[in-house]
Amino acid sequence: MATKKIIPTDDQNAYQFIDSFWDSWKSGLNFVYDTQKEVENLTLQVFDQQKEAWEKAVGNMDRIEEEQKKLIKEIRQNVSQNIQNVHGEESSKSFEQSNERLEEVISRVQQLTATPYKASFNVLSQSQQHYQESIKTFINQQQKNREELKPLLEDFLNQVKTTQKGVFNAFENNTKSGLSIFN
Repeated sequence: MATKKIIPTDDQNAYQFIDSFWDSWKSGLNFVYDTQKEVENLTLQVFDQQKEAWEKAVGNMDRIEEEQKKLIKEIRQNVSQNIQNVHGEESSKSFEQSNERLEEVISRVQQLTATPYKASFNVLSQSQQHYQESIKTFINQQQKNREELKPLLEDFLNQVKTTQKGVFNAFENNTKSGLSIFN
């Protein structure tokens, strides 16, 4: 027993063309939305990586400063001990007094050099944080817009499909009616 093969009519082909056209358009729009989401996620990842790198740099500066202070303290103690052993208690006290003055000068020089550097770090850190917050706000707004727009576009596309099918049917019916007059 042979099965009868159903051949689509011209009307069905036209409907399928209309549906496939708008479905392709919708797929393209969804691809754009997905791409935007991916770019947004990558942007946020970059900000997180920048923040980590920035925190490490600031932490390293603080660690270097602490290591310098320890090293200077150890050197001073060793030199003071050596002077006391070689030249006696009086020379050691004299060294400590001059060392305290030298320490004051070194501390002021460090403040003069480190303070602007730290202030620059703080300003850059705050700027980056504000920029990141602005971008996050923008991304959140974009996501909200997409979520609100997507159902509206789907409804619009469904209405366009229905309208085009109606226009096509009306055109076809008018054409058939016009041709039947001549027959």
